[in-house]
Amino acid sequence: MKTIGIITVVILLSFGFSKNVTKVKITNKSEVTIKGKSNVNSFECKYNPDFIENDLQVSIARNNNKIVLEGAKLFIRSTGFDCAHKMITKDFKAILKAEDYPHIVINVKEINTIKENITAKLNVKIAGVEREYLVPVIFNSNTNNVKGQLKLNIKDFKLKSPKKLLGMVVVNDNVDINFNLFLQY
Repeated sequence: MKTIGIITVVILLSFGFSKNVTKVKITNKSEVTIKGKSNVNSFECKYNPDFIENDLQVSIARNNNKIVLEGAKLFIRSTGFDCAHKMITKDFKAILKAEDYPHIVINVKEINTIKENITAKLNVKIAGVEREYLVPVIFNSNTNNVKGQLKLNIKDFKLKSPKKLLGMVVVNDNVDINFNLFLQY
């Protein structure tokens, strides 16, 4: 009798779920940029596309409008950004504590689709501190392209923005991470 009960629970729990594992490659056509501002100017740091290419083994479980992912973890080199100005790039890497924390880790936990709206639940880990975000994304099935923008405050990760020229130039704590990923699977 216990066996029938256990089988029934397993069937009920798995009803509506289909799970499979697929290989996903993020191609070097992809782009990741971080945009920020100071009280004087704005800056944009672009990630080196040669570091982008990742092969991931992703486990996908679907249930109605939710897709739960395992293994969709992106490792972004903290030293892989170029801010088009040597001093800004150096300061940016110092903010990220790149020497102590060589990677920013973005773990895509799930994707929710309601009508035309798609949101991704992400865990973002910067300098050893992890936070969860819901990010609206756009997916183009013809090009397997995912675009989105993650807005975050660096203080959430216990990071400090630099002050230059005796505090006359102050970098804003809010930054935008823009991603434009091209996938193959």
